Amino acid sequence: MNFFKNKFYLSLTIGILTLALLASILWANGFIAGSTDRDFKNKTIKVLTVGNSFADDAVSFLSEIAESVPGYSIHYTKANIGGCSLEKHVNLIKVCEDDPSQKPYAKEYCLKDLLLADNYDFVTIQQVSSMSFKWESFQPYAGELIGFIREHQPQSEIIIQQTWAYPNAQKLENWGITYDEMQAGLVKNYDKLASDYKLRLFPVGEAIYNAYKQDTTLNLWRADIHHANENGRYLAGCIWFGTMSGVSPKKVNFIPEGMEEKTALFLREVADSEIRKQKRRK
Repeated sequence: MNFFKNKFYLSLTIGILTLALLASILWANGFIAGSTDRDFKNKTIKVLTVGNSFADDAVSFLSEIAESVPGYSIHYTKANIGGCSLEKHVNLIKVCEDDPSQKPYAKEYCLKDLLLADNYDFVTIQQVSSMSFKWESFQPYAGELIGFIREHQPQSEIIIQQTWAYPNAQKLENWGITYDEMQAGLVKNYDKLASDYKLRLFPVGEAIYNAYKQDTTLNLWRADIHHANENGRYLAGCIWFGTMSGVSPKKVNFIPEGMEEKTALFLREVADSEIRKQKRRK
């Protein structure tokens, strides 16, 4: 009897150790549920962006970035309106419910139309950058938008794009804050939103902030000093691809025309570092 009992416990112990080893391997490769537990190899990742011009910036190079890694591609559909806040997206849902002939997205669609048009792997949301550091601007609108997306795309993972601060001295002066204060405020708010709804983040804001802190000679913004230029767009795209696919941005081979190879390498390394930081927070 003791022999069989000992044999049972030995088998159980081996099984537990095997599972622990497997989990550690999966964790190391970024394939833990809640991070990326889907196999997108040789499959197109489908994304719907519900955002504004900052979402446009983030997907500018996304397809090229994905296709430069063997076996990956990304197709995105955009429900973006320039300067659109969470509140406005929610109000537009109500406009369409009251009058279905109203088509606020590309003058052809309501958000419900786009949500029902395909089976998306991911749906992204974000606050307008000018309100990103004000928590009172997030709710109740974020919750309503998340609920609407879950109702019509229950199989999709909702991911929040963390927008970025911008070192526009005049605009920040008008708001009575500094660049660092805007950054700290938006990070806090996006973290809270992600925590409240158990959602993941694209840590784009932190990536842009930390890339600039590491190299203040590297310009990441367009002439308006808040939209992303090619450098910022490339960094954002690498963050999006790495987060959705579970593949390190270091494996990306695409470099935008005119960008120096050393700049692209630095931005991919920053993207990889920020994604790893985000995983460790979970």
